[in-house]
Amino acid sequence: MSVINMTGTGAGGIDPDELTAHQKDVVKGKIAGVSGFDEPVEGTLELTGNTDESDVVSGKTFYSDNPYLRKTGSLSLTGNAQIGHVLAGETFYTNNCKTKLTGTMTVNSLLSFSVAAYSGRRVLAKWQNPNQAAGKPFSGVIIRYSTSGYPGVTGGTQVYKGAGNNTAAGGWSQTYLDMPALNTTYYFSCYPYMICSAGEKTGTALNAVAITSAVINITFTSSGSYTISAGYTKADLFVVGGGGKAWSGNTGAYGVGGAGSGRTATKIGLAISVGQKATITIGAGGTTASNKVASGGTTSVVFPNLTLSALGGDSQNFSESYTSGGGGGSGGGGASYYRYGHQYDPGGVGGTNGGNGANVTGNYATTLGGKGQGTTTRAFGSSSGTLYAGGGGGSGGCSGAYSYTFSNGGAGGAGGGGRGGNGAGYNHRGENGVAGAANTGGGGGGGGSGDGGRGDGGNGGSGIALIKLY
Repeated sequence: MSVINMTGTGAGGIDPDELTAHQKDVVKGKIAGVSGFDEPVEGTLELTGNTDESDVVSGKTFYSDNPYLRKTGSLSLTGNAQIGHVLAGETFYTNNCKTKLTGTMTVNSLLSFSVAAYSGRRVLAKWQNPNQAAGKPFSGVIIRYSTSGYPGVTGGTQVYKGAGNNTAAGGWSQTYLDMPALNTTYYFSCYPYMICSAGEKTGTALNAVAITSAVINITFTSSGSYTISAGYTKADLFVVGGGGKAWSGNTGAYGVGGAGSGRTATKIGLAISVGQKATITIGAGGTTASNKVASGGTTSVVFPNLTLSALGGDSQNFSESYTSGGGGGSGGGGASYYRYGHQYDPGGVGGTNGGNGANVTGNYATTLGGKGQGTTTRAFGSSSGTLYAGGGGGSGGCSGAYSYTFSNGGAGGAGGGGRGGNGAGYNHRGENGVAGAANTGGGGGGGGSGDGGRGDGGNGGSGIALIKLY
């Protein structure tokens, strides 16, 4: 083992095995004893740093290219950030980097949140803004919904983002939300957000639940108007005209036909919008003095983009005979008629659900039932809806003076048709026909014939209009 003798160091020397510096640790151009060499060697370390005073905080010292020249930094840091200005959990330095700080800024929390059904698909969401607090900014709220549970800040569907109608700290704000479906339970989550240099940040969600309104069914039994409320986008319409009035009976002769019911009309899926106004006119039932006839009035519903109308029912079909039933939504029944050697046949039954009134066949002729519209008279044209517009029944007859032979009137058709009056024998007046039921469009029943006088024909029933909003 060699020993390096160092001139001027006195007795003894340095054992190379005790050296810890390596050649690469010694600056190039400098000679020194290093580990692994028996003799001093030139270093290989090259310093190429380019740091200058402006890169180092003022008052701090450093070495750059010249390892023998210590320099003092001149960089002055004057940042004024506070922990409330930096997002919670983020670290930063200020005041000349003397201390590392951790931010505490978070989005301010909402004080309250609720949702309630308003109209149709529309609900009303309300929330209370946060109270003002340093280091807790607030820009607005985000609302999300789901039908399977509270969505929180990531689930469901976003339905709103904004500040509502009131931005005051601690104030109540609100907005209307239009949901996809009626009569549905929706779960809502509302959470605050704020916009900063790091982007959008969100806070804690509050939850609420609401059920949207059901379909609205509106029945109009008299003329008027209706304004579409919020939350409804479509309407189904159904109208029935007024029923016809039947003829009064005869003295000692055949009966008379029943009057036809009001006709019907349907519109499904009409597009509507909030604030639209519908004007409704209800057709009156036919009504005049005794021994006269009158058709029913027209029922209509008028929207800005549609007019739906249904004509009233007819009285007897005079192109045939006063013994024939009137036409309409459902036809009136034919009159009672004599068959030789037999009591008069009863008056014909009024038509039902858009059908014809019944014919009555005698010896010499057949009295005809009135013709119906040939399509259903059920509400909204459905197979199971409420039945309207029954035809009036034909009346009973009487064989003549001093006779006790007479017949009964026919039944009114289902859906409001009036029954025909019975005939009457010797010295008796025929029975009055029954009026069609109000707000069904039913046709009036024919007045009964009698030896002692004739019964009055039944008046027609008034019409009706139905609107379904959804």
